[in-house]
Amino acid sequence: MIVLGVNSYFEHPSAALLQDGRLLFAAEDERFTGIKHGRRYSPYRSYFPIDAVYRALDHADLRLSDVDEIAYSYHRWSHLRSLRGCLTGRRLSSLREELNAFANLANLAESLRSGYDVPQRYRHRIRPQDARRVPFREWPHHLSHAASAFFCSGWDEALTVVCDGAGENACTSVFAGRGRRLVPVAQETVPDSLGIFYSLVTQHLGFEPFSDEFKVMGLAAYGEPRFSTEFRRIVVLLPGGRYRVDVRRLRALGRLVTAARVPGAPLEQVHKDLAASAQRRLEEALEHVIAHYAKTTGLRKLCLAGGTFLNCVANGRIARLGLFDDIFVQPAASDAGTAVGAAALSTIRRGGSTQVSVPSYFLGTEYDDDAVEAAFAMAGVKPERLPEHEMAGRLGDRLARGRIAAVFRGRMEFGPRALGNRSLLADAAVPDMRDRLNRIKGREDFRPVAPIVPENAFDEFFDGHRNPYMLFTSTVRPAARERIPAAVHADGTARVQVVSAQSSPFLDVLLREFGARTGSPVLINTSFNVRGKPIVESPQEALACFFTSGIDCIAIGGFFHEKDV
Repeated sequence: MIVLGVNSYFEHPSAALLQDGRLLFAAEDERFTGIKHGRRYSPYRSYFPIDAVYRALDHADLRLSDVDEIAYSYHRWSHLRSLRGCLTGRRLSSLREELNAFANLANLAESLRSGYDVPQRYRHRIRPQDARRVPFREWPHHLSHAASAFFCSGWDEALTVVCDGAGENACTSVFAGRGRRLVPVAQETVPDSLGIFYSLVTQHLGFEPFSDEFKVMGLAAYGEPRFSTEFRRIVVLLPGGRYRVDVRRLRALGRLVTAARVPGAPLEQVHKDLAASAQRRLEEALEHVIAHYAKTTGLRKLCLAGGTFLNCVANGRIARLGLFDDIFVQPAASDAGTAVGAAALSTIRRGGSTQVSVPSYFLGTEYDDDAVEAAFAMAGVKPERLPEHEMAGRLGDRLARGRIAAVFRGRMEFGPRALGNRSLLADAAVPDMRDRLNRIKGREDFRPVAPIVPENAFDEFFDGHRNPYMLFTSTVRPAARERIPAAVHADGTARVQVVSAQSSPFLDVLLREFGARTGSPVLINTSFNVRGKPIVESPQEALACFFTSGIDCIAIGGFFHEKDV
């Protein structure tokens, strides 16, 4: 059974391909369009992520005619039903947008079937006549989020919580995952959205909402939550794990706290304190919800999905509660991951496997050495070819000398975090290395970078929840802070990626090679891209980024090249 999962209703359009319950491919459309998040945030304007769909089919050498079902992670009928009873008092322009969205989604499958917007170069795999024969099934958005976590966790049962801006109408959803079922337990709906709460704070601080929330999370470490009283009035915690968001107060932050920051204006202490206050209230609200349903359900494992759970500081706090034996956060927790969840739901509905087999989250495209060599030739550069066992040693040597290295190897990561296959790496022991990386990428100077550490060295440096996907913050042990200063954020924490020989063999060897030279097997890792651009997808993009930035050397496939120093 082959199911193609698609997300494209809000941001992070993506495609995922499941065959007999095994996840063969998953990728965000942004990697192929070159537009961050796939497109600008534009709710109510649906389209088909044709580039990602084509790459999924191409990877598996399939045609659309081979697909048994297309699973879409948004349900227009649920959306339309959510409008009933909401007509009075709702702005007419908003209603028109939402009703247009219903019509757009209704036409989405027909657009594909008519061949609209299918480039000629893709039509050997995506033929309109084939599309007309493939069933197109819509799944509720939050159910798709929940499925992307629970059915990829490998667990028979788990409390499953979804939190984001909104689905059809849901903002926070709680499920009890048991076997083949995700049983609804509780739900908060619009306007009580923790995701929108945090996004409006992001906008007030002069950043891009539904895009730059991670900047607010990073900025919060530099502030004090001195506006907590006001934020307790904005996000009100209620008995029984409930809460509400006072949108009127939220929109009055300029009057109640401080004027909105103009984008690009200097960041003042009041902005840092505002970020710290909002971050604390988000954490308190999530803890309030999760702790209540942990107690009432008795479930000892926790699955999390939805863009709010890309907040690794909040995740770290949840882990420290000690309420769960284990926690799984979907690595593509944003809307991109719902393509996997929708595909899993369709697979189960058609009698297929309950748990999705996920070999790793390196699920995207890859390029062989012939393609890499051709890209170098186009750039007029002759690189050095190295055997696998020598590449890690060469990189380890250069990193130990304080160089910044780009790595482009194997399959591309799924989700927003670069996990070593499309990464920039550097020595965590060099005090100014974070600042150097931020300058190369054009990022704000307050932004942290993530350390990577071998599994068996984690406890030497960090105290916290071990995670291979950079989804939890850990405390850097006091004795280690002087050893890895570039990895330590302003509050003494770090968003750690734990590496094992099983999860990432090459990176594991590289860390050991580096550690043998320096005595400290910790590197810092950030994504291979520059500000405003997605993570590089092709060898040509990788080389363009390398040659036009301050990166010192690059390992791309089986080739190594460094600039004159």
